[in-house]
Amino acid sequence: MATGGARPGSLTPRRRRRRTSAIAGDDAGEEVEQPRQEGDRISLLPNDVIHHILSFLPTADVFRTRGLSSRWRALHDAVPTLAFSLPGGGGGGAGRRGPAVSAKQFCAFVDAVLRLSRCTDLARFHLDLPYFTPELESELESKLGSWLSSATERRVKDLRVELPRTEFLYAVPRLVRDCTSLVELRLCGGRMGLKLPGRAPNWASLRVLSMAYLRLTDDEMGLVFVGSPALESLELRCCGGVARIKVLSRRMRELVIDGWKHWSPGDPRLEVSAPHLQTLRLRGSFPRMSLTVAEASSVAEAELNFSMTIGVGDRFDNYKWPRNLARGILQKLCNATEFVVGCWFLQVLSLLENGDLPPLLPNCKSLILNTRCQSLECHGILNMIESSPQVEKLVIKMIQPFRKQLEFDRDCKALAISTHSTHRYSGPLKRKNKLKCLDQHLRRVDIVQFDPRDRRSSSFLGLVEFILEEARVLDKMLINTCKVKDDGSNSVKTPNPRRLLEVSRSIRRHRRASENARVVLLTRKKRIILF
Repeated sequence: MATGGARPGSLTPRRRRRRTSAIAGDDAGEEVEQPRQEGDRISLLPNDVIHHILSFLPTADVFRTRGLSSRWRALHDAVPTLAFSLPGGGGGGAGRRGPAVSAKQFCAFVDAVLRLSRCTDLARFHLDLPYFTPELESELESKLGSWLSSATERRVKDLRVELPRTEFLYAVPRLVRDCTSLVELRLCGGRMGLKLPGRAPNWASLRVLSMAYLRLTDDEMGLVFVGSPALESLELRCCGGVARIKVLSRRMRELVIDGWKHWSPGDPRLEVSAPHLQTLRLRGSFPRMSLTVAEASSVAEAELNFSMTIGVGDRFDNYKWPRNLARGILQKLCNATEFVVGCWFLQVLSLLENGDLPPLLPNCKSLILNTRCQSLECHGILNMIESSPQVEKLVIKMIQPFRKQLEFDRDCKALAISTHSTHRYSGPLKRKNKLKCLDQHLRRVDIVQFDPRDRRSSSFLGLVEFILEEARVLDKMLINTCKVKDDGSNSVKTPNPRRLLEVSRSIRRHRRASENARVVLLTRKKRIILF
């Protein structure tokens, strides 16, 4: 039988054998099996490229490559990214659905990887501990100190530590506070405190800082800014304790406040002062609190996608407090060119009457409005448009599911009774005066995630009708439709064709102020040009 022939009963040809010389390190005349190089192309790549590929894999999977060969053992030991997640979290370990691992096994695995690692410059070190077990909590402090010490000694650049959101208190180790190599730092959970001993941290290279579920003080925040001269982005998610955030650095570009916790005694309040900031984002849920923007003259992009709890007394005060809060924030953001506004803010703006409209936003060119397109929010949309005379692009994002309630919605029934009794919001959408942006500037309108169901169609079509009848220079209106599942996620199915036909017929009947305007109804399967 020929050497390259197939084995009996097999369709797979034999691997060819060849004689190699002693120069290659083999005995002359000995037949050796040659590996099929075409089946393992990854091993042919340079080490730097393989390291880059391995950096996208969970550390537990990368660790298994040690069993391939001696070369792969060396590759693993030099990988510059390490991510550990105790199963049950969402980080880089086994994941939420991974096999059951005890706390001792997890700690032993982390210790083994750090002991074998020969990388002296870590690009990333992530540690995700989503829960505590009694055995892990008893030795957590010593283990955390050891692991973070190992990361800082290797000049880590991207460090993330996520602990459970419990009453357990843990201070950031001194080695982390003095790690000059950090470029990104993310601390989450455990009500972790910075515990700065009266001096600023030494974060000379830090550019991105994210802190979540932490208790902070005004003094600590001031020291953070002093010790981070290169800081460009700061995110505070569900933190608390701070009453004032004052950013004086010209390098600071973005501030994100995503939710707020009331941990300090007294009435919660927060004042933001950042004269050189370019982006300000207010998101998430806030308690009833005094939220003010003292200085933000350089902000070009503002996101006001947050909600606040409404007190019982606010109903009897005609919602004076949220109205003043909204006006005060917009007044300080008058130089912004792009706004992202959420449902709660639109509901508050809908309460403003002619003599109490939002302040003028003369530089706003782009409006992104997150809404469920209820009647109450539609008037808030028009109030926002009226205060933005230079708007050229309007994006209306339909929030799904529309059944989801905000904190402000608890008072919607009482609010609807009072508004309907005065007929302020009944009937078609109208304005006494021409809206300048619709008359001269608005050229593009995008309506995203519209689900043509009965509960919202009337308000939506009323808003579309108003824009088409008033926008004299409109070039294009794109309506992107989708079908929404009961859980609020988008379905791959096309919305009900009959409802789409009714919506398209209704829009076609509207009078257009701009003869050049194109109205396009976009589904997953087709593009319907209405005009």
